[in-house]
Amino acid sequence: MKKTYILFASVFALGLSVATQAQTRYLDDIGTEISVTPNINYGNNVGVITQAPALEALYMDAYQLEGDTTSNKPVVILLHTGSFLPGIINGQPTGDKSDNAIVEMCERFAKKGYLAIALNYRLGWNPVSTSEDVRRSTLIQAAYRSLQDVKTAVRFLRKSVAEEENPYGIGDEFAVGGYGTGGYISLSLATLNDYNSELLMPKFIDSSEETIALYGQPVPYIVQSVLGNFDATDYGFMTVMGPDSTAIEVPLCIPNHVGYSSEINMAFNAGGALPDISWLDAGEIPIASMQCITDPDAPYAEGNVIVPTTGEFVITAHGAQWIQEKADSLGNNVIFNELTTTFTDSWYNNGNGADNAAIAGHSDLNGLFGIVTPNASETPTVCGFELEQGAPWDWWDNATYGAMADGYHGTPAGTMGCLALLGNPDMSEEKGMAMADMMSDFFTPRVYVALVGSIVNIGLSEDIVEKVNIYPNPANNFITINAQNPITTVKLYSVDGKLLRNYTANTTTVSIEKNELTEGLYFIELEINKQTIKKSVVFN
Repeated sequence: MKKTYILFASVFALGLSVATQAQTRYLDDIGTEISVTPNINYGNNVGVITQAPALEALYMDAYQLEGDTTSNKPVVILLHTGSFLPGIINGQPTGDKSDNAIVEMCERFAKKGYLAIALNYRLGWNPVSTSEDVRRSTLIQAAYRSLQDVKTAVRFLRKSVAEEENPYGIGDEFAVGGYGTGGYISLSLATLNDYNSELLMPKFIDSSEETIALYGQPVPYIVQSVLGNFDATDYGFMTVMGPDSTAIEVPLCIPNHVGYSSEINMAFNAGGALPDISWLDAGEIPIASMQCITDPDAPYAEGNVIVPTTGEFVITAHGAQWIQEKADSLGNNVIFNELTTTFTDSWYNNGNGADNAAIAGHSDLNGLFGIVTPNASETPTVCGFELEQGAPWDWWDNATYGAMADGYHGTPAGTMGCLALLGNPDMSEEKGMAMADMMSDFFTPRVYVALVGSIVNIGLSEDIVEKVNIYPNPANNFITINAQNPITTVKLYSVDGKLLRNYTANTTTVSIEKNELTEGLYFIELEINKQTIKKSVVFN
């Protein structure tokens, strides 16, 4: 790195130590009382949970500090796990926006001043088919629908600013994070953007004899004329034959909130994986990852995805190690430089990220914390052998879950509760809270630098920093910077510290055109009221 960026990183690190000594909005708790607005209808779209298409209402819960009147809060959206099936039906005690781990993290972000969103998305696929292609295609289609739903939620919130007088008090910065299945969604959201190169790969095309016999050719698992585009801003239709042998167009995608941006600024995942590492390209948004090194449900590097519900193979995918190594090589995660990967782990006492990386066989990566969990016991329990842990952050009321699950699945009393503990044998609220502490320590500063600005801004007037708005970000052609106070100068730097542009402004609004700039991450340095503010921006 060049000298300019090294200086930036050094101040960055200094800012982190300052942050521990004073309450900094969006980095530290600034309040304790949370207001929750439940079941906000953010859109409607067609689901297949019963295997028959039907219009579904989509809901989210909004968490924010009680009485917070800030009008430009960054938004953090949290996505639950569940294998794209409802809890209990999926054979798991989790699978909804009300999961304890999701609620806890939403409350933690809200206490720091963010608007935190717990999101439900469309569920439904065919995990019990004897056909590998059917399992794979319906699962990928379920993931595609969930991707559309997250983008719909982002547009809903942006629309609320423009058309409803900003009822949630938000700005234009969004991060999306997911746990388990939600991790798959958040990673896809960060990387999936080109249909031809990314969804027409051989692994995403049904070339089975049955399909070729039926259609005369292989068929992609995702056909956008059927399922709609990535954003769900157009219609998708499936043609079926009616009772009188006439063709009927059945809608499978209905557009919502067209005209608003679906773009986000950062993604993070706890568990999950990327369906293919080739989706990750230079200039895409930063990604932060936490994953159990021995995760049985998603590869830590490269491996097969096995559905917990059935134990059947679905697809070969790429996990946190490969994602972070490639993101670093492309320069996408440079804003995480100098952030520590060492945290207090009060449960397993292995919070040293560098040591954990060595155990996993890779270098310490600023965007990745590999979680080391105990080896599964080789002594079987009454309901089977323990599994390696993949989601130690989850906790639930096992007695209630077990009774409900046994009733649904028709198993003897105690069976489902016993099976649920095989992959999390020391599950408890105490453990879940300890994991939440560690996850908050890791994710919060990374969300902060992606949405708010570098930690060098700590100690500056909050009134100035919070009233600087950069939009759109990421941008295709130009970025507009708007501040309440006059901007004196604007400097644009490359990630290696090279000064690319230097403007004298003396105005509250400045635009930076992309022109000859390549796609990727840049840093903006603003002088406002004799204070220097640093922000990161991305040109697509």
